[in-house]
Amino acid sequence: MKLFLSFTVLLFGTVIDAKQLDLGKVSDGSNWIMHMDFESMRSSEIGVFIEDAYENIPEVQSKIMKVQEKYGLDLMNTSSLSMFGSGEKHKGIGILEGGVDASIVNRFAQSKDSIESSRMGKNIIFSSQKGRRPMAFTALKNGKMIFGPDQDYVSEGIFLAKGKGNGSPGHPILNSLNGLLADPGFLLFANVKGAMEVADLDERVRFMVEKVDAAGVVVGDHDGGLKIIGLVQTDSIESSEPMENMIRGGLAMMDMKISNNPDMSKLFKGYQVTRTEKLIRVEIELSNALLIERIKREMKKSV
Repeated sequence: MKLFLSFTVLLFGTVIDAKQLDLGKVSDGSNWIMHMDFESMRSSEIGVFIEDAYENIPEVQSKIMKVQEKYGLDLMNTSSLSMFGSGEKHKGIGILEGGVDASIVNRFAQSKDSIESSRMGKNIIFSSQKGRRPMAFTALKNGKMIFGPDQDYVSEGIFLAKGKGNGSPGHPILNSLNGLLADPGFLLFANVKGAMEVADLDERVRFMVEKVDAAGVVVGDHDGGLKIIGLVQTDSIESSEPMENMIRGGLAMMDMKISNNPDMSKLFKGYQVTRTEKLIRVEIELSNALLIERIKREMKKSV
């Protein structure tokens, strides 16, 4: 999966423009969620530019074909990726939809001595203890791949992917994120209060987040640019004001640095911070034109 994620970054850079998250495919009790929709990425202004550019680079096309032939992952036809978990370290479920050839995935997995297999109904679940931590995965015939730390997590993921599991009831902040943009972008959500009950956090990290109930960010195209909207819900009105001031201070420092850099000052179209009782909202807008220029430079370095 590291290879898949590496190619995702290579192909789409910082472009994120996704559809709304289907909470029916997210496990009940999930305290963190990440969702990306690759179809929307490819249809966005920056995504179209990247896809057209890479179609003219034989080296990139060759790498994409090798991944497809060896691992059964068609990177140009993946649909979406959702990952979620309770907050317990190294434990969660991932669902990759589209572009997965189950026959090739199975053949590759069965060729490795370090990968074991077991069956759950008609599905073959592969698992491995090799590497830094255990992992398990399965490829479904409808072009989906489910992965997690062990067979139990993958089994739950299979039911969710097929629409047969217990979906997430959602969270007020998550529901707000899902409706902030007409065509929501990349979505990242954390029920911080819930995750802290199961997560093994460093004391310094725990001190920093103990005043936060939930937070998240959503990204999408907006008026010729890329809009980033973040929401932070604190545990009380009293703690929301210093949190707002801290965020404003960080953005002000960023603004000062940007003002001394002509390229960066053109990239950032502006930002806004507002607070309503315990809820803090941050909006940042980036220029698509300037992002494309920066991506062009990165492309030259990566080929």
